[in-house]
Amino acid sequence: MDNRKKSKRRIERLVGGIFILCLFGVMLVNLLVPDREMSEEENRMLASRPKFTLSALASGDFMEQYEEYLSDQFAGRDFWHRLKVAVDRIGGSRMENGIYIGKDGQLLQDIQVPDQEHLSENMDAIKNFAETYKEIPVTMILVPDAACILNDRLPALASVEDQKQMISMAEQTLGDSVKWVDAVSVLNKHKREKLYYLTDHHWTALGAFYTFQEATQTLGINEDVSDKYISYTVSDSFNGVLASESGVELGEKETIDIYVPREGDDDVIVNYVDASKRTTSLYDSSKLETKDQYGVYLGGNTSVLDIRTVSTSRKRLLVVKDSFANCFIPFLTPYYREIVVVDPRYYSGTIEDIMDSYRITDALFLYSGNSFFTDNSISGVFTGE
Repeated sequence: MDNRKKSKRRIERLVGGIFILCLFGVMLVNLLVPDREMSEEENRMLASRPKFTLSALASGDFMEQYEEYLSDQFAGRDFWHRLKVAVDRIGGSRMENGIYIGKDGQLLQDIQVPDQEHLSENMDAIKNFAETYKEIPVTMILVPDAACILNDRLPALASVEDQKQMISMAEQTLGDSVKWVDAVSVLNKHKREKLYYLTDHHWTALGAFYTFQEATQTLGINEDVSDKYISYTVSDSFNGVLASESGVELGEKETIDIYVPREGDDDVIVNYVDASKRTTSLYDSSKLETKDQYGVYLGGNTSVLDIRTVSTSRKRLLVVKDSFANCFIPFLTPYYREIVVVDPRYYSGTIEDIMDSYRITDALFLYSGNSFFTDNSISGVFTGE
């Protein structure tokens, strides 16, 4: 009996020693491995070591920030993340980090529930803008997200909010203050085509082109544009943000296309107003060498863009938008002399500043549903608050 107890104690001490050595080993590795600024696999910035202050410690902010820092900078984080996803998939999980793992390799964001307070403020701001500038026609395009149009690709038993109804209610609320383009119907007609990326939340340039065709009459473009553009593939290695966030389909490679006019001069001067930078292209090819290849359109998101074209039109268009508009705007350049693009998420001025600086004749709001229904920045730009 004594020998058994001694043997058991030796095993317990051995296991305990190995466990302590492992802990010290992990601590040592984490101390020696330098911190990373960004995770290429997750396509996001990682938390940096928080600065210690007594006030932050007393409020609890320091410990919360330090836990986030340890989680983001843990050695081998990408490996452990991939391992967790693999185990979850074996266990039958159909959602990772809030991303649905749909049929045929389709990843889909959940449909977001509107923030009613912000939504009401945004609606009022748009109506007030239309009322203030009565001589300017205002057009609204809300692009349904993939889970709305491709709901047949959702995992079995998955249920999302009815975004079609949300968009319909927004249309009713805005009433006659704007002219509405029905993106839901046109995308539904073509839902068997590749309107959305498999691994990213954005729509493709093809989806944008179909919607542009639907919008032409509303925008005052009185010609058939169906054969006016030709597409070119600029990348066959795109792997989007939904793959990064979920850790699923990281090996999937998709194409990115751009559309250019078949005829005519499409020269432009693009002025990145707040960045004091100018280019002569709507596309930034350097983005194709990064994880964020969707940034090839307009170079990604920025506060204010001033696009000067060689169009003979005298119209000057204001576009208030999120990133879904980035692959839509190139279709507009033959029909406007100037296009001023404002992203309220990054713009710190007011809409009056824009209207005072540019001779705007037309306005377009173009957002994805998820972005518009949860955005808290639109009303601030339009009210100055």
